[in-house]
Amino acid sequence: MNLCSCTIVLKNNHTMTFDNVEQTLGIIDEHGVNNIDNITIATSDGKNTLSYNNLSIEESIESLMSL
Repeated sequence: MNLCSCTIVLKNNHTMTFDNVEQTLGIIDEHGVNNIDNITIATSDGKNTLSYNNLSIEESIESLMSL
């Protein structure tokens, strides 16, 4: 699976979208888990695109690290 995009919504409703795992993890680290409201991850296997938006912040981080 490859990352297509990752959208992070902060508690102050600021939204950021990235297409790079390292950038995304850096932003999560910079803002801290407590300041993040939601993370939506879109991945692709070359044929299909899957979206994950009901994961906990911790599960989202684990998913990103496995890409």
